[in-house]
Amino acid sequence: MKKFAIAIIAALAFSAIMPAHAQFALGIKGGVNLVSNDVTGLTTMKKEDFLNKDSYTGFFIGPKAEVDIPFAGLGLEVAALYSQKGMAISTDETYKLNSVLIPVNVRLGFGLGNLLKIFIAGGPEFDFNIGDNLNFVTGSKEEGIVAYAVNKSALSVNVGVGATVLKHLQLGVNYNIPWGNTAEVVAFSKGEIQEIEAKEGQVSTSKTLLEQYEELRTKYDAAHASANKTVDDITAKVKAGTLQLSVAYLF
Repeated sequence: MKKFAIAIIAALAFSAIMPAHAQFALGIKGGVNLVSNDVTGLTTMKKEDFLNKDSYTGFFIGPKAEVDIPFAGLGLEVAALYSQKGMAISTDETYKLNSVLIPVNVRLGFGLGNLLKIFIAGGPEFDFNIGDNLNFVTGSKEEGIVAYAVNKSALSVNVGVGATVLKHLQLGVNYNIPWGNTAEVVAFSKGEIQEIEAKEGQVSTSKTLLEQYEELRTKYDAAHASANKTVDDITAKVKAGTLQLSVAYLF
C-alpha cells in the first residue's frame, strides 16, 4: 500500500503544477508482455532446474490518463493496468502471475501537430501482485523439488518510445527494468536430495510436497553446518524484465 500511495501522490503532484492550458485525455490501453527472466546467484543448480525457457508471453489492459503541455512538449501518463505475466517452469507447466501495474511516465513529444506526434517516455512503475499463489512448490523427490517465492509488490523503471496518430490512436514500445528481484527460487536436484538423505535421513513421500521441501531445507542446513552453508547460499534470484508492445485509444 505504501508504494501505491507513492504512485498516486507522484501523479497528483505533477498534475498540480500543470498550467491551465494543459491538455487532458482519457483512454484505454492494452498490449503484450514479453517477459525475459534473468537469473543470478546460481551455485549447484542450473537455470534449467527451474525454468523451461527464458521468456513468457502475457498481456495487459486498463484505463489511462495523460496530460500534455502543447508548447513545451512535456506530458505525464498514468495508467492502472491489469497484467498477466509468468514463468515457464521446469515441469513444463506455465505459472501465471496476475497483477495491477501503475506506471507513472514523464513524456517528451515532438511532431506534426495533431497528425503525428512522436514521444519518448520514462518513469517508475509500481507492480502489485494479486491472488494467493505467490509461493508454490513443484516436482517430486524422485525428479527434484523446486520452490518459488514471488514478491507481492515490486518497483521497476520504464523506458520507451511511441507515436500518437490523429490525436486518438497511440502505439508504443516500452522496456520495463526491474529495480530489485522479482522472485527467489530454491532447487533441490535428485542428486542433492540423495546426498542430504544419506547424511540426515530419509524424507517421507507420504508428506505433502511442501512438507517434503521444508524438511529438505532443514536437513540441508544441518548437513552443511560444518561449512557454514545454508539454503540461502543456493537461492537463485530472478529478475523479470519485460518488453511491452502497446496500443491505446484516447477519447
